[in-house]
Amino acid sequence: MDYSGTFLKMLQFLQLTYKKFPKFMIEIMAENYGIPLQEIKPLILKFRKEGILLILKDKGYTFTLNNKD
Repeated sequence: MDYSGTFLKMLQFLQLTYKKFPKFMIEIMAENYGIPLQEIKPLILKFRKEGILLILKDKGYTFTLNNKD
């Protein structure tokens, strides 16, 4: 099953609520959205490769969404 749409909605919620968020927060929210934990790593990699999800290494591996308009 493809969880990309659900994952994007979840990331948008995290972005709206927190602006920046750590990986553990993605994992916690995934459970609430019905996304299996084994799907998280591939989804993070996919969204990073597509330029949707950005990693802020200087902030201790915190994530944010790319707000390119």
